[in-house]
Amino acid sequence: MICHKCGKEYEDDMPKCLWCDAPNEEAAAPGTTEESGNRVAGLFMWSCMIFNFTGFGYIYVSIIQTLLHYKELHKGKVALRFFIGMLLANVALYFLTLPVINVLTKAINNTLFSTCVGLAYAIVLGFIGAKLINFYAPDYDKSEYRKKERIAIAIAIIVFIITVIVLKNKQ
Repeated sequence: MICHKCGKEYEDDMPKCLWCDAPNEEAAAPGTTEESGNRVAGLFMWSCMIFNFTGFGYIYVSIIQTLLHYKELHKGKVALRFFIGMLLANVALYFLTLPVINVLTKAINNTLFSTCVGLAYAIVLGFIGAKLINFYAPDYDKSEYRKKERIAIAIAIIVFIITVIVLKNKQ
């Protein structure tokens, strides 16, 4: 590769020129850069965490995330695969963390520990969800993704508030 800025030669797979740091325009094709290709898992984690606190997050996260991202997932005809992947990840994490929470909470007799395991569950689930979105919708616009995830967080907060009100009225 010959640099368009300084004219010196460097390897084709290098992201930028070794001498003048000019970007390699051929290597930086649209949608392949690290920044535009990766989704931020943090937003996914927040919605997963809030749904987790409602007590039935594993089913709601799968349904709501699939519905929110349906337009983008439907382009590649992978909405059902994404839903199944999220549901399996949720159920698997639930059954992996449930015995840990039960055994260690009885041994330690501390609800703080079970809360920490629940947070770890939400973080891992958010990470898996973001990776599934990256896998099934690699060309997803980052700003559109962030918008959809903010909607998911708002829905999760609403469901959480409704759950708290219903549980409070049952007492």
